[in-house]
Amino acid sequence: MRARRLGMIAAALTRCPNRRDDGGAVLLLMMLLIIGLLGLGVTGLWLTSGNLQVQANNNLRSQALVVAEAGVARARAALNAGVNVDGLLAGQNAGIDDVPNALDGAGKPTGAGAVFVDGAMPLSNVAFPPASFGRTSGTPTAPVASTMGTYSVWIRNDTAECRQGQYTHDANGTVLIRSRGVAPDNLTAVVLEVAMGATPAVPGAPGVAAGLPPVLCVSGKNACDDNSSTVSGVVAN
Repeated sequence: MRARRLGMIAAALTRCPNRRDDGGAVLLLMMLLIIGLLGLGVTGLWLTSGNLQVQANNNLRSQALVVAEAGVARARAALNAGVNVDGLLAGQNAGIDDVPNALDGAGKPTGAGAVFVDGAMPLSNVAFPPASFGRTSGTPTAPVASTMGTYSVWIRNDTAECRQGQYTHDANGTVLIRSRGVAPDNLTAVVLEVAMGATPAVPGAPGVAAGLPPVLCVSGKNACDDNSSTVSGVVAN
């Protein structure tokens, strides 16, 4: 009997070490599972944050584009109404004008141009939309920014005439309009550059040779969206 009891004790002692070796496997698996789930959560948060940032950047760029197009539209309206083009090309604001007076190595004018003056207002850092649009500030739960950004507009003679040394006198009825729109963050900017007719073809109009038809928009994807325009009795399609 005693020998039998000793045999049972010996058998039990031989089984105990095996049970102790397998005791931490479940805990290890649970820890690995928790670490995996934590990694998936962190990855999901990172992707969501990245998508939100991309959408915010696209929104700012869209606003800057709209603001730049507003600057082009305002310059086009002023040109179609008839202005002293040579006076604009020469510049009226020495501190902010960048009138070209030479060509670079690629044969392009070195300056962006003179700041466009609409009436008596230089189009430099103009807020858009203006107060006349009636834009509200929204509600406390859905606020709206007072503006979509600012635009600045420059005018210079076309490259062909600049290569002839004519930087401040328009003889062919074509000028280059450059509009820069800046989003509300003051960092995101879009620049549009389009060629336009200087003024309607009225004999004696400043800066335009008599009899030249108005060239309203001749380049640039966003130059204008008009199918046709009538100026001084001349239809340009």
